[in-house]
Amino acid sequence: MTPMRPAAEFQSPSPEEFRSTILPAGEPAVLRGVADRWPLVAASKQGSGWLEILAAHASDKTVGIIRAEPDEEGRFHYTPDGKSLNFIRGRADLRTFLGVLDRTASAPRPHALAVQALPADQFIPGFASAHPMPFVPDDSQPLAWIGNASKVATHNDPFDNIAVVAAGRRRFTVFPPCAEPDLYLGPDQPTPAGTPVSMVHVTKPDLDRYPRFAAALAVAHEAELGPGDAMFIPMDWYHHVEALEPLNMLINYWWKSDRG
Repeated sequence: MTPMRPAAEFQSPSPEEFRSTILPAGEPAVLRGVADRWPLVAASKQGSGWLEILAAHASDKTVGIIRAEPDEEGRFHYTPDGKSLNFIRGRADLRTFLGVLDRTASAPRPHALAVQALPADQFIPGFASAHPMPFVPDDSQPLAWIGNASKVATHNDPFDNIAVVAAGRRRFTVFPPCAEPDLYLGPDQPTPAGTPVSMVHVTKPDLDRYPRFAAALAVAHEAELGPGDAMFIPMDWYHHVEALEPLNMLINYWWKSDRG
């Protein structure tokens, strides 16, 4: 396969630079080091202590959890016939989930485990004030994505998006809206998370079955992010997100674009 182009990168951009230059361009961009001062980022760079910080501040509310079998290699997607999902859903309080995640981190073939789009301030009170993100509108609230080495299938959202790696590492593969015909989007129902996703696995594409996906890869942008880095994903751009370490946390912010 042809190597993907690297996404544009900005080293420690200011909020003013983001709003005046990066946002209006409407292109994906890596924002290096913009969350380096977050307490969770500092803790994650020292090891797994960020899990203890989260657990200490977590509320007793239960969260939705998804789990896929080890053979799925971290992919939350479809069964081979495409008619049902390849994972199950459950519930537990956040502390319990974090404990299971920690205990299974060293397993050679763990189940893929994740909580997704968790309103951070509801489940981790005080998160937003302790982890500010001045790049986004005031009414854009932080959402937490916590899990092990799992993969979120290619999809898009009708919002601008800043995704911040708080712990672990993530690889982003981002496709422009014009690539949609080559992404082989799946059925409207069921979907893994409410929006149609590509039927092609970015990490192991079957180009015999999905030959047009090669054209999508030719226009894709790719970037790998570590703790404190963020990815700006413009509205309607498709993206695949791969967590690369046994313990990972991402915080994202959605807001409605006012670009024409």
